[in-house]
Amino acid sequence: MSVTTKKQRLLLRPFEMSDAPAVQALVANPKIVTMAGNLPNPYPENGAAMWIATHGAQHRLKSAIIRAIIRREDQQCIGAISVDQIPSGLNAQGNLGYWVGVPYWNQGYVTEAGQLMLALAAQEFNLNRLVAAHRIDNPASGRVLEKLGFNELGPRRMTNLSGEYLFRCYRKNVP
Repeated sequence: MSVTTKKQRLLLRPFEMSDAPAVQALVANPKIVTMAGNLPNPYPENGAAMWIATHGAQHRLKSAIIRAIIRREDQQCIGAISVDQIPSGLNAQGNLGYWVGVPYWNQGYVTEAGQLMLALAAQEFNLNRLVAAHRIDNPASGRVLEKLGFNELGPRRMTNLSGEYLFRCYRKNVP
């Protein structure tokens, strides 16, 4: 399913293999790998294509919602947004994650994509709670989560592919 914003700036859609070159180029920037935390550094050659190839199975199992963030004006893939770690059963929740390429930072794209993903998670996947976290040295991500209505739970030390860091953790009940 594809969804758009009222402003029509963005479209969220499942990734296609044709997005792999754009993803590969965007995540080649070490700033993305560092802040996202769940990407290997250095990002492997052909890593984007291998990653996109895993999406179908995750979607079929309903264990993750993974979408490309597409800028409508030029159909350019500018990043990714996902809800993963979705358990089956009642009281389902998921973990919200996102990144956009450095050229697209500070333009409101992640907040818009987040609004779309929240609606998708609630409507199509019946999730009633989302959690999220960001590295403490990434306050911009915290501002996004606050704009999306997440409540801060406090800092926690966690480990990801980039190492062990202090993260700010958040939770949101999805209507």
